[in-house]
Amino acid sequence: MRVDILTIGRLAEKPYRQLVDQYLERCRHRLPVDLVPCRDLADMRRRLPDGEVVALDEHGREMTSVEMANWLGRKMNAGGNRLTFCLGPAEGLGDEIKGLAGEKLGLSRFTLNHQLALLVLSEQLYRSLSILFGEPYHKA
Repeated sequence: MRVDILTIGRLAEKPYRQLVDQYLERCRHRLPVDLVPCRDLADMRRRLPDGEVVALDEHGREMTSVEMANWLGRKMNAGGNRLTFCLGPAEGLGDEIKGLAGEKLGLSRFTLNHQLALLVLSEQLYRSLSILFGEPYHKA
């Protein structure tokens, strides 16, 4: 399975970019992951690949890290070839993208700016993989 993360725009601030790159590079040892910056929601819609779509949304389902690891493990074992996370701009993803998503995932009950949300998602993907593969990163 491969994971795509579609976002609006690029990470402008270097500290966020470095951390996101670091976590995604760690993920790539276990799973192909691509970060796909889009110009706007219409561009995001055009770039949506075939496969399962997960919308990141403030009202989406929240999980613990272990629950997310189990969720990701089920996705990996189900045999799908692609899982795409969509992270929208400050105004949110809009009804069209949300309507195409099979699931909505919430990262926190707090409102997060898109750079922080991308960082949290990247870290949680890495944490999930470390849990699934028995690596010592997750200490809870």
